[in-house]
Amino acid sequence: MTREMGRNIIEWARPDGWQSSDTENWPLAKFETASLIAIGYLSFVILGMFIMPFLPSVTGLYPFKFVYNIIQVMLCSYMCIEAGVRAYYAGYTLLPCQNFEQENPVMGFILYVFYLSKILDFLDTVFIILEKRWKQLSFLHVYHHTSIFLFYWLNLNVGYDGDVYLTIVLNGLIHTIMYTYYFVSMHTKEIWWKSALTMSQMIQFVCMNAQAVYLLVNGCKTCPVNIVKLYLVYILTLLFLFANFYVASYMGKSNSKKKSKKVE
Repeated sequence: MTREMGRNIIEWARPDGWQSSDTENWPLAKFETASLIAIGYLSFVILGMFIMPFLPSVTGLYPFKFVYNIIQVMLCSYMCIEAGVRAYYAGYTLLPCQNFEQENPVMGFILYVFYLSKILDFLDTVFIILEKRWKQLSFLHVYHHTSIFLFYWLNLNVGYDGDVYLTIVLNGLIHTIMYTYYFVSMHTKEIWWKSALTMSQMIQFVCMNAQAVYLLVNGCKTCPVNIVKLYLVYILTLLFLFANFYVASYMGKSNSKKKSKKVE
């Protein structure tokens, strides 16, 4: 049943006449595997929310988080640079609607690395739950981690070349900054550019949606149109959720500080 569901999703997303890709057969690329990973992640979140309140917080995670954040900074910066270099040598232009190679995809390998990195990102949630930092275990956090992993499973199977390079470059850059922030926050709580990180994430989403709108408006035939439509809606949900987080976390705080100063 799961295999059939995955096949139906791929057939819906794949344009008529497009052939299947070798990326479908790469390790962990099957829908059965991806769905099990996603279900396992969500199960861990639910069980952690029920069990951890009755257990003490796990201590001694500093060495693991230290190494983890450094690895993430190196990996994300590599993905950003590698995707950009591959795009440059493939002759991609600044305007969307790049060439899509079905047999020898330019972005195939680096997209696969990007997909696998989304599994590694689940450790963010593991650390949050083990340390009982419940405020950080928001709907946005869980939704973002689960959905982006599944979305790039779809890209790995259908949208594995061409304009997908931009998401790897942008997301790789933002995550390099983000994990640098996480690393710094392990050693100090005074980080003045915290709000700028969230703002840069929203700018990333605006750029991604601008790309999707351009592809749809200009009727680009070198991209899977159904994925672009889904991508546009999906990124809009992220933009809305991140904007809501930004307002609640930063603008709300600034307004409360102004009010407290007036009272004083």
